[in-house]
Amino acid sequence: MSNDKDANIPMTAFGFEALKAELAELRARRPAMVEEVAAARSQGDLSENFAYHDARQNLGMLDGRIQTIEANLTRAHVVEESAAKGVARIGSTVVVRDEFGESTYQIVGPTEGNMARGLMSIASPLGSALLDRQAGDTVTFKTPGGERQATVVSVS
Repeated sequence: MSNDKDANIPMTAFGFEALKAELAELRARRPAMVEEVAAARSQGDLSENFAYHDARQNLGMLDGRIQTIEANLTRAHVVEESAAKGVARIGSTVVVRDEFGESTYQIVGPTEGNMARGLMSIASPLGSALLDRQAGDTVTFKTPGGERQATVVSVS
C-alpha cells in the first residue's frame, strides 16, 4: 500500500458500509461526550480535575477516530468482485494450507484487516503474497520469525 496521503484506498463494499456506519455512530456519541467535558469543567479547578482531563482525552480520541474514518472514506475506492473467478483479489475468499493446517480468509483492503474475523489485509505479508494467485499456487511470505510458505487450496 502506498504511503501517499492522496492515494486511493481499496476496500470491499462491506468495509465501506461498515466505516460509514461507524462514523454515524461516533458522530451520534459526540454531543454526549462534549456535554461530559462541559459538566466536568464546571466542577472547579481544572489543574486537579481528573474527570475533566479524562473526558477531554476521550473526546480527543473520538475526534481522532472520526477524522481518520472521514479521510479513509474520502480516499476509498470500492473494489467490485473480480470477474476473474478463481484468482485471489480483494473480496475473494481464500483457503490456504501451511504447517499449522488449513485456514480460510477473505482478502480485504488495507484498512479492513481483522484476523479474529478472518479478514486478511492486502497490506499484510500473506495477504499481499496471495494477490493474483490461484488454487495450487505456493506463496512465500516474510514474518518476524522468518520466511514461511503456504499453499492456496481454493479461491472463491
